[in-house]
Amino acid sequence: VHAGGVIRIIAYISGKPPPTVSWSRDEQALPEEAKIEETAISSSLVIRNCKRSHQGLYTLLAKNDGGERKKTIIVDVLVPPSVDLDVKLIEGLVVKAGTTVRLPAIMRGVPVPTAKWVTDDTEIKPDGKYKIETDNYSTVLTIKDCVRKDTGEYLLTVSNAAGSKTVALHLTVLDVPGPPTGPINILEVTPEYMVISWRPPKDDGGSPIINYIVEKRQSKKETWGVVSSGTSHTKIKVPRLQKGCEYIFRVRAENKIGIGAPLDSEPTVAKYMFDPPSPPGKPMVYDITENAATVSWTLPKSDGGTPITGYILERREASGKWVRVNKTPILDMKYRVTGLFEGNTYEFRVFAENMVGLSKPSPSSDPIKASRPITPPGPPINPKLKDKTKESADLVWTKPLKDGGSPILGYIVECQKSGTTQWNRINKDELIRQCAFRVPGLIEGNEYKFRIKAVNIVGEGEPRELPETVLAKDILSPPEISQTIRITGKVKGRPDPEITWSKDGKVLVQEKHVEILHDLPNVELQVKEAKRSDHGKYIIAAKNSCGQAQAFAIVNVLDRPGPCQNLKISYVTKDSCMISWESPVDNGGSEITNYIVEYRQPNQRGWSIVSSDITKRLVKANLVENREYFFRVCAENKIGPGPCIETKTPILAINPIDKPGEPENLHIAEKGKTFVYLKWRRPDYDGGSPNLSYHVERKLKDSDEWERVHKGSIKETHYMVDKCVENKIYQFRVQTKNEAGESNWVKTAEVVVKEDLQKPVLDLKLSGVLTVKAGDTIRIEAGVRGKPQPEIVWAKDKDATDLTRSPRVSIENTSDMSKFVLTKSRRTDGGKYVITATNAAGSFVAYATVIVLDKPGPVRNLKVTDISSDRCTVTWDPPEDDGGCEIQNYILEKCESKRMVWSTFSSSVLTNYAKVTRLIEGNEYIFRVRAENKMGTGPPTETHPIIAKTKYDRPGRPDPPDVTRVSKEEMTVVWNPPEYDGGKSITGYILEKKEKRSLRWVPVTKTPIPERRKKVTNLFPGHEYQFRVSAENEVGLGEPSLPSRPVIAKDPIGKIPLYFSVLFQC
Repeated sequence: VHAGGVIRIIAYISGKPPPTVSWSRDEQALPEEAKIEETAISSSLVIRNCKRSHQGLYTLLAKNDGGERKKTIIVDVLVPPSVDLDVKLIEGLVVKAGTTVRLPAIMRGVPVPTAKWVTDDTEIKPDGKYKIETDNYSTVLTIKDCVRKDTGEYLLTVSNAAGSKTVALHLTVLDVPGPPTGPINILEVTPEYMVISWRPPKDDGGSPIINYIVEKRQSKKETWGVVSSGTSHTKIKVPRLQKGCEYIFRVRAENKIGIGAPLDSEPTVAKYMFDPPSPPGKPMVYDITENAATVSWTLPKSDGGTPITGYILERREASGKWVRVNKTPILDMKYRVTGLFEGNTYEFRVFAENMVGLSKPSPSSDPIKASRPITPPGPPINPKLKDKTKESADLVWTKPLKDGGSPILGYIVECQKSGTTQWNRINKDELIRQCAFRVPGLIEGNEYKFRIKAVNIVGEGEPRELPETVLAKDILSPPEISQTIRITGKVKGRPDPEITWSKDGKVLVQEKHVEILHDLPNVELQVKEAKRSDHGKYIIAAKNSCGQAQAFAIVNVLDRPGPCQNLKISYVTKDSCMISWESPVDNGGSEITNYIVEYRQPNQRGWSIVSSDITKRLVKANLVENREYFFRVCAENKIGPGPCIETKTPILAINPIDKPGEPENLHIAEKGKTFVYLKWRRPDYDGGSPNLSYHVERKLKDSDEWERVHKGSIKETHYMVDKCVENKIYQFRVQTKNEAGESNWVKTAEVVVKEDLQKPVLDLKLSGVLTVKAGDTIRIEAGVRGKPQPEIVWAKDKDATDLTRSPRVSIENTSDMSKFVLTKSRRTDGGKYVITATNAAGSFVAYATVIVLDKPGPVRNLKVTDISSDRCTVTWDPPEDDGGCEIQNYILEKCESKRMVWSTFSSSVLTNYAKVTRLIEGNEYIFRVRAENKMGTGPPTETHPIIAKTKYDRPGRPDPPDVTRVSKEEMTVVWNPPEYDGGKSITGYILEKKEKRSLRWVPVTKTPIPERRKKVTNLFPGHEYQFRVSAENEVGLGEPSLPSRPVIAKDPIGKIPLYFSVLFQC
């Protein structure tokens, strides 16, 4: 009958005498809902809207005088299946990976429904991982060692003849996260650090990612070093790398379950992401002199991906070592190399440099020899017309100052006729060897221009023109130096006169270079090899008895001019000076055409021209700062340059020295009973001289006289003025002095000389926090100022204890310093130290924070959970004191209680828990954990002993079993499962029997009974039996139930013929 239908049992009864009829169910009274309908021939039992509780063994008992008779019928109420689940399973079960999960469900339904488990549209079949235990009342799906992929929805479908029911169970398996999603991207690479990034894991293990653990190792090493164990970002900067080393990085994600699998990066070398530039082009060397050369090069083909910051130039002598030329990178692509030695052979090479480093060297330049460069010679100096006629012109010049490094081979003279632009070479066949040449073939009356070029092995140099045009005509010219002066005349008189020659009042006589010829009437005076001093007024006097007569001739002897006068150097600055002079006393008999000004440095032999064609007696010379120079000047006329006048001492190219500025910020820094301590600052303007000194003076208030308080000069910018009279009013002044003179005085205000009160000031010689290792000495110094001398007190935190009582503490106080020393420091010595300075003017407090690094303290709240037969989980909290630095890892050890030998399970635990495996079932274990930081390992904390055993128990005691059907040789026994299954599904039952008067229980079967009903056979009729049942699971057999009620083995009684006709209506 289906639940909710009608149970109708109709029994047709006959018998004599007519029997009485009674109904019972399971030998008990009928339920209240049961109605009995009787007729003369039948008795009907009707139960409407039947329920599961209405099923059972219905018995009809008919009695009359002839006896009684029973007839039974079993009524099953078919109930559609239903499933009862734990609320946790409905809401969703969350477990850790590695856990064995039981998904129990209680089934109800008549007949007993069947169970079917499905996940991912696939029916679950029992195998090594899955176990399905189903009986009449329940079904249990057991999943061993759950993994992350076991997460999902599990459908349980129970069905019987009355219908089916499907429920969903949700399981979430929490596991460590999967590896981060690769690859690890190297975003930035330098020799000191790298920036890496990654993506979160595709599977977070069912729990949010707490942080990432980033580690690094050199590819040649096996050990990993922790970069960060607490970042929640997917990007991190990895510092403290070694340039040129190859590194591998790995990243692991962490959730509350633990640390997942790592993701490794490809090996990456710690260098700049860019490359060094390629080598520059082969250097070219030019403009070579005996001590310098210019080197140029071309850009590298590649800059390595980052701009070139400069170039490094090296040189080497033949078969020598390479030597760097420049101290700082060259920004241009050429460089003037100085300091070469004449006659040596050199090669050059160049390196390009960018932020990564230097390139490979360029190819070496071609060897060069440091020697004077061979270039075309310079122009000849001072070309001029020496003499001329109507058909020729005599030209003279001076050889060029620069021969181009090669001897002058000769000269070329060119001519340009007035009115034309063409220059014609005069000496067409050969070069002119001398610095003089007669130009022939001129046409009288024409004007000509001439120019001269010097020639060396390289070729022709620049031409130099005569400053004036030449008119082809004869000229009369006075004698020149080294020529003979001839003065002729005729003298008449009778008698023959006496002839006398004189010059400038001095009578001339016959001598070596003066010859007097008288052949009256002809007379002649000859002065051989005339000198410049031979010029002047020559007088001839004739005298006889009749009288006297005289005549004169003015003679000019041409020569080079004399030396210039009064050479002076003025207005010297760092880059120029003015050169002035006066004209020579003797111009050589010819007008000064120009002046030649030259200079040289003391370490040079050759002179360099400042100007060679200046007509004024003042010129500006360009100089190089901080170098010394000599100067010389000569005058030049048409005969040539005269002797030079030189400076005797060199001048230094620096700016002129002026009087310095006044001292800055003059003030009284300190004063006492009999002294005043003055301080000031150097003047902003030193007058161009760094050699500054100072004068200090004082005077009393009522005095007008200032008193110098020191001897000589003071170089420092402070001075202690002592021997003052206490309580007197003084005024002080200071001035600056250099080579140019003294500055103005700077005065202080009037001040009373007496000791002032100054509030204490402490200058702590400590930057930030002082960190020391345990056992090291703590040293703290503080500068002390104050008047009168402050009293110094050291204290720690708010502790009023006198620190000086400790034998490890020493305090040294001086007039300007206080030193605190604490030896053999301990962790407890860390904290804030308070330094108090006190005097009559007040007090000052300074603080010094000290951290003493030590090993960490013991871990806290050490617990052992999730104990099973071969594993457990050990958890703890970090130490209360981390030793002052970050905990790097934990060391977990274990030992068996019976052996007490400790072994390390892991020395690199990064989390606050660890899963301990490979335990031996039944053994007792003790665990201990130590924290480790960079200072060492802290003390251990031990757990209480635990026994490695499963967490499941044997099942509980079932309720007493019921006996349903009874006959003389067999009985049917049924029972319910125990309320407690021990955490494991019931695998079977052991049913035992005994006769009521017996003491021994006998198993009914040799093997466990999977169902909760059993037909017991082979009973002895008339004996009274009792039964008890025990439940069994994987752990073992539970306690037996209480005995059932005694039941006699006998058949049902009935001798009255009964005729039954049973009809069922639903």
